[in-house]
Order: sequence, then structure tokens, then C-alpha cells
Amino acid sequence: MKNFVNDIFLYIFTPVIKNNMKILIDWVPDNFAAAPVNDEIACIATGESLEEVKKNIIDALEFHMEGLVENGEAIPEEFRSGMPPEFILTTRAQLKYCDLYITRKALAKETGINERQLSHYANGLRHPRPAMRLRISEGIRAIRDRLGVVL
Repeated sequence: MKNFVNDIFLYIFTPVIKNNMKILIDWVPDNFAAAPVNDEIACIATGESLEEVKKNIIDALEFHMEGLVENGEAIPEEFRSGMPPEFILTTRAQLKYCDLYITRKALAKETGINERQLSHYANGLRHPRPAMRLRISEGIRAIRDRLGVVL
């Protein structure tokens, strides 16, 4: 459970840092997928776990940057900043990742969103409005805080 508390904090709730690479992570059938938010950077990676997709996108971005240098092309600002990338998880990716550690029933109880609706969000059958995304993130945070008391 201790890893859950640390992972959720690191992956979902890190503060926004200016001039760093922002990487969007989503859940696609059977895998996580990642791509830079800046669509001028043409890289994508997949992985079976959150850790794997993060490693794969970093490797792909390093390879892409090497190609830009070799071709004499301009390097995007995000590469030059020297800041670590910021990983932004979609609601679907958050829910799929949290499935490893908490039940949808626990999240439903915390958020007031029924389990069926959470499953629709997790499986991409529905897309939550901003208010629902916030309730889900806050519910995960609340569970994280409660578990932190036990450790």
C-alpha cells in the first residue's frame, strides 16, 4: 500500500511546472499509451504498466531528439528546458491505474459516483465532464490521505 500512496502522488498530483515536457498518458485497450501534449513532437509509446510506458516514451523522445540534432532541425523548447517531464493521466488512465490498488466500490463511496458510471469512464464508454474528473481525482486523493494515516 505504501507504493500506492507514493505512486498516486507522483503520477497524478504533481504540480504544473512551466517549460517542461508535458506528456499525456491514456489507457487504450490493454495498454497505457503516451504522447507529448505538444503535437509538433511526433512521438508515441505504449506499455503494459505505467512505469513501462513512462520509460518507453522517454526513450522515444531521446531517440527523436537525436534525430533532430542529426538533421540540423530546431529543438523544441521543452527539450531545452532541462526540466523533468510532467506526466498527465487522463481519467481513464487514472482509473485503470488505481484498479491495481483500490476497488471501484471504494472510489464510488468516496466520490458519490456509482460504480457503473466509473466503469463507463474507465472503459471509454463515456467521457466525464470536468466536474466529474475533479470529483474522481479528489476521491483518489482522499483515499490516498486515509491510507497514509495507516502507514
